[in-house]
Amino acid sequence: MSALIHLDNVSVFGVDTHARAATLRQFFTRRGRLRPTRIPILNNITLSAKPGDRIGIFGMNGSGKSSLLKVISGNYTIHGGTRQVRGAMVPLIEMGAGFEDELSGRDNIKLSYAYRGKLHLYSPAIEAQIIEFSELAESIDLPLKTYSSGMRSRLSFASAIFQHPDILLLDEVFAAGDQGFIQKSTEAIRQKIDQSAITIMVSHSAQEMLNICNRFLLMHQGRIVAEGDGNALLEQYNRDILHISAQQQAHI
Repeated sequence: MSALIHLDNVSVFGVDTHARAATLRQFFTRRGRLRPTRIPILNNITLSAKPGDRIGIFGMNGSGKSSLLKVISGNYTIHGGTRQVRGAMVPLIEMGAGFEDELSGRDNIKLSYAYRGKLHLYSPAIEAQIIEFSELAESIDLPLKTYSSGMRSRLSFASAIFQHPDILLLDEVFAAGDQGFIQKSTEAIRQKIDQSAITIMVSHSAQEMLNICNRFLLMHQGRIVAEGDGNALLEQYNRDILHISAQQQAHI
């Protein structure tokens, strides 16, 4: 069965916390009426991906890039449209989610598999590979709260990378840990990209995406606003940044 991703008019909404607070104040003080507090995160996203696709997504912060990956991975509930995803998936997004500071690094390896619903893939052999890759053997039985941020990054990356995906989702994972570990992790990611049927990635390194991807999207305000040549979309993205920066300067 081939890997497949198909989103049809998918929308996702979040909660406007400021509006919610105002609504609660109105409710308890009996002034005004309740107001809707939903805000759009993704708007009518339609996207299909098939084996061989390497998709890079450009867009400013807040444009919906990471949210789109979370929808594909199943981490976000959709509020409109349909989502169809087929194939084993490894989402390298929000690495370290589910870790517990009071548990040891070793226990958190197993916990990370359970958090992602992949506990059936865990084994002592995999654990040994993760510990070796992370270079944390001397600290692996210490509580996670004693780890530096770099040590946590190495453990979270290593815990995620030792899987065999049909679909690989990458969100800003080319810069974790010290330079030596970044080089090693980048090589591991490239191997996973080669092994996967579909890769979708978000990165602040435009050159990385241009080197790896064969399809490119541009997102803005929760929508896919363009698809096409990577260099052309990168130019459009840079123009958008300059335009918004000029507008902000004009209001200072």
